[in-house]
Amino acid sequence: MASHWLSNPHASIELPLRAKTAYRVFLSFACAYFVSYAFRSINAVIAPELISDLHLSNTQLGFLSAAYFFGFGATQIPVGLGLDRFGPRLTEMTLMMFAIVGALIFSWADDFTSLVIGRVLIGVGVSACLMSAFSGFRYWFPMERQGQLASGMLIFGTSGALVTSWPVHAVLPYLGWRGVFVAMAILTCLAIIGLYFGLPVKTRATESSALTDAKQGSPATFSWGSYKPILTNAFFWRMFPIGAFCYGGFIAIQTLWLGPWLTSVMEYSSDSASQILFWFNTVLLLAYVLNTTLLPKLAKRGITTLCYLSWMVAAALVFQACAFYLRSSWVWVWWFLLAVACASYVLAQSLIVTYFPKSFSGRVSTTYNLALFIGAFLVQWGIGYLVDVGIEAGWSRASAFDLALGIYLVVQVIGYIWFLISPKLFPSTPIAEE
Repeated sequence: MASHWLSNPHASIELPLRAKTAYRVFLSFACAYFVSYAFRSINAVIAPELISDLHLSNTQLGFLSAAYFFGFGATQIPVGLGLDRFGPRLTEMTLMMFAIVGALIFSWADDFTSLVIGRVLIGVGVSACLMSAFSGFRYWFPMERQGQLASGMLIFGTSGALVTSWPVHAVLPYLGWRGVFVAMAILTCLAIIGLYFGLPVKTRATESSALTDAKQGSPATFSWGSYKPILTNAFFWRMFPIGAFCYGGFIAIQTLWLGPWLTSVMEYSSDSASQILFWFNTVLLLAYVLNTTLLPKLAKRGITTLCYLSWMVAAALVFQACAFYLRSSWVWVWWFLLAVACASYVLAQSLIVTYFPKSFSGRVSTTYNLALFIGAFLVQWGIGYLVDVGIEAGWSRASAFDLALGIYLVVQVIGYIWFLISPKLFPSTPIAEE
């Protein structure tokens, strides 16, 4: 069966996926997400070179990195429609071609505008990498595996962040930041080839869903009727601040501002900061591995994924406050503990996807992802803006960072309070299949 599918990806497959077929599908998605996360994180390491070569300000640096999230977020609604109508394989492969173009434009850029254009195209190109996987997992794998699969994807994603921390810093003197982006374009090509051979075009589940939509006259379209069950659902809005402010903000710090914070506030060298980034992402990866084994054991003890998520978000808020303001030579301990707690954030995405019926999987995953990356864009740009405001007001860089990160922390606390009290104010109800 597996060899037949590899030679003919148009063949239908038995569900749920088993053995070699399941591993092939997972690894195809995971390798593409590895590339996506590498693109997302790389500016944290090359930031000093960009500032030196092109004379960027903190605001420009923040906006440049956030441009990725702009391109990413702008395509989430079309991506959701594409996933529900055309499936993960065609949707993801098509979009990743934009990432190749964006990486090449970025590598050739000699001004801020060209950098932004390249970064936006990269964001567009990798905008389906995680949501395609979630959509495919919802169709092709058992429900009880969804949390493990989500954590497994983040293991590969964090591996991409690892590669773009200390290892990229080590090769920068030889390749330069331009050469690094040419290498990223090549990796993107390889990921597309993996998706072509690794994913089936159709499954019996997707064929059945399309037939149901056709009979009921409710295909996935860009209309209020198609998105109303999602945007009027209380559970979606309960999870909104966890995605937009907690997870999105964490991505903004992980992929950009942790590096400048370490060099500007803690006064580490670029080499020391890149090593801390490497180990921070290593701890994050190990935390994702832990989640894949821990969640099934907690479920057997009656501890739900939602309950576990609520505990870890609370812990993350405490660890952030300690990391931001209890500065000492041991500050990296707080950052590593924060990585462990924040590894739970991805579970919010799997909870959202599994709460809705399969026919909504593409739209709900990308709608929630849009919220996540709006938050990431605002936090990434906002921190840079507030740091510049503080410096222009005569504050030290450390004090300016304290202001920016303090405001970000308060926003998260407000969002977490909403997460806790909203079920009592607005009880959610299950959604029927289309």
